[in-house]
Amino acid sequence: MTQNQNVRTLSASQLERYRRNIDIPGFGERGQRALLDSKVLVVGAGGLGSTVIPLLVGAGVGHVTVTDGDTVEVGNLQRQILHRTVGRNKAESAAAQVQGLNGDVTVAAIPHMLDRDDLDKLVATHDVVVDCVDTFGMKLAISDACRQRRRPLVWATVVSMQGQCSVFGVPDAEGNLLWLRDLHRELPPDSDLPLAKDVGVLGAVVAQVASVQATETIKLLAGLGDLLVGRVWFLDAMRARSFELPLRPGVGRVTRHGMVKAS
Repeated sequence: MTQNQNVRTLSASQLERYRRNIDIPGFGERGQRALLDSKVLVVGAGGLGSTVIPLLVGAGVGHVTVTDGDTVEVGNLQRQILHRTVGRNKAESAAAQVQGLNGDVTVAAIPHMLDRDDLDKLVATHDVVVDCVDTFGMKLAISDACRQRRRPLVWATVVSMQGQCSVFGVPDAEGNLLWLRDLHRELPPDSDLPLAKDVGVLGAVVAQVASVQATETIKLLAGLGDLLVGRVWFLDAMRARSFELPLRPGVGRVTRHGMVKAS
């Protein structure tokens, strides 16, 4: 994603380490160089982040910034499997857990909740933003910041046995730039937002959705394949089904599905 991606030469150890990436049709050394030269902002180090962060680090994304102001609680450990110590800040915990995973990657932790100014500054200095938060208001704020700075956003949400994923800020087939407000224009009423503590959330389902989110992020950085642009992917794990719906500018095709209200 950065200007020097075409001049980086992969070392012999990198060629060996990333061989399974490089051998993917269409990926090649060019794609791996693009990953190594990229900066990704992951907002949220909870359930989604616990899967997304190590996958990005393992794949060789050169710099990953993790932000989260929450601390680890016992009830998180069922699905937030990156964490080990109750009471520790989640961003710091996540960064510490993956720090030794890949020497090619720098992982930075920002251990506080982001306000709009924080978001604007951080979004501007990263190539792609990955939304791993679990509150609807914050999701809209992240999307708005990405729209302002024209940065791609890989979005996902999970509740109970259902999940969604899409990619915003990349032109669709008609050249439109879609954002989260094209799916949900405003913050829905509280009655439309199910509480995770009331309906539950299965850790394995969170990991399924997060894996799709990480895959879309890597594809976006490497310039690989077709992205979830203009489409919202749905997982209904209870019925072992997945499907997608088209999304068009200003026309929210889906409401009241899978959004988690802050408890």
